[in-house]
Amino acid sequence: MEHTVKDLPKKKPKKSKENFGQKGYLNSVTAIIDYVGGQAVGFIVSPFIVGGLGSSLYGIWQMLGQLTGYGKMADTRATQVLKWTVAAKRDIADPEELRSEVTSALWITVLILPLVLLIGGVVVWYAPYVTGADESYFNLIRIVCSLLMFAMVIHKLFDIFEAVLRGMNLGYKRMGIRAGIIAFGGVLKVFVITQGYGLAGLSVVEILLALITGLTFYFIVRKNVGWFGFGKTTRAKTLTYGKLSGWFMAFSGTKILLLNSDKVLLGFFVGPLYVTQYTITMFTTYAVQGLVYAVVNGIIPGIGTLFGKKEFDKVKKARSLINNMNWFLVVSFGVGILLFNKSFVSLWIGAEHFAGTMENLFIILMAVQFIFFQSDSLIINVSLDLKMKVLLSVIASGFTLFFAYLLVGEYQILGLCWSILLGRLILTVGYPLILKRQMSDASGIHPGTVLRPLSIALILFVSASYLGEQILISNWFMLIFLGALSVLAAGLVFGFTGISSSERMEIREVVSKIKLLKRN
Repeated sequence: MEHTVKDLPKKKPKKSKENFGQKGYLNSVTAIIDYVGGQAVGFIVSPFIVGGLGSSLYGIWQMLGQLTGYGKMADTRATQVLKWTVAAKRDIADPEELRSEVTSALWITVLILPLVLLIGGVVVWYAPYVTGADESYFNLIRIVCSLLMFAMVIHKLFDIFEAVLRGMNLGYKRMGIRAGIIAFGGVLKVFVITQGYGLAGLSVVEILLALITGLTFYFIVRKNVGWFGFGKTTRAKTLTYGKLSGWFMAFSGTKILLLNSDKVLLGFFVGPLYVTQYTITMFTTYAVQGLVYAVVNGIIPGIGTLFGKKEFDKVKKARSLINNMNWFLVVSFGVGILLFNKSFVSLWIGAEHFAGTMENLFIILMAVQFIFFQSDSLIINVSLDLKMKVLLSVIASGFTLFFAYLLVGEYQILGLCWSILLGRLILTVGYPLILKRQMSDASGIHPGTVLRPLSIALILFVSASYLGEQILISNWFMLIFLGALSVLAAGLVFGFTGISSSERMEIREVVSKIKLLKRN
């Protein structure tokens, strides 16, 4: 396969004073600020949207958000190729070569847009049927879906700037800016809902936010990346770039089916009211999942450089540390969610929107599974060798759809959770094997490193789920206090039972380095 990390120019690496630890920390902090800001805005705005639209239309709005993503099935993800290429080449390529990469990514993105719009048109036409809406809403839903498709296209065109920033490991240069844009968008959404503009008003806000975000990133890149610009490229290079982008497009299509179809499947088989219940119940779980993902995503570009230099021992050590941190975070927060999510939903929007204790447990398990295979997925992306990853994703998507067909109609939200867990199990097992092959790692897999934390996590989760059924707190102060206490207690229990003393020492070393970075 062409244009992989193995084929990078054999230039002598330049000496760099880049502090990967500091930048990884700053990138993670930036991602956390953005994500926490987004969740805070969602927490404040969601009750207004649910109240303004009603449960049925709110479920349809959630489904349209995922349906819009189907337009990305024709997306070559050239910006992803650009991000990982810049991450691997930034220390060994001259500015003109990097500018050439930017131009190649732009050409591929522009050339594929007609196909994106064609698929988008099909999605727009069939959206009313998929969402199960009343016929009186058909025209409105098609208009809203069209506007959301337009917002998605704007995002894709402007994604080039963020790809360069993150590939250069400078994601922290946008610290707080995206969160500010999200907060501004939240204010606009409350305004359009309270003024009665409904779904159409919300979709117009999405277009405005896409434009503001894109222009903001352009100015940040221009200011902080000295070589940034559009250089010369050739047809051969663009075609080579497109070939690699094609693998990203294939993975993008399977990823949409695998990771961004849960609400569509649930709504299609059992109706939008279940989508509303599912979405609200998973709010806290999704927040934690995104928080952990944001931390890992901020670190990966630094790992990308290590991968590009073939320093695989360091990559393996970094991956082990990331997995231990993932376990610690998901178990700590997961126990708190299982204990108090019922109370949280009751206070936030209403008890009738809580899906149930078993549903809550399996939503947590889905999040745990996602966090681990997605961490490996991000590292695999660095290699730019996606053939096996795409194949596994296609198989996993097929199994997920098959199980959804069998289970969702009968078991509703639980059926959806079971089908997702079973389908994604292929990735849970397959992605680590792909990484071992890419790093020429012949060492065996030690079951204890997986079974020990998994067993302790399941014991804590089942216990918390049982207790959570009996708990119903009626005021925010007690909920926040007890929730924070449970997270700390679960973290301590898991820290001393779920991971080894040497692994605890590694985590403490990382935390101590973060403290030093903060002082500096």
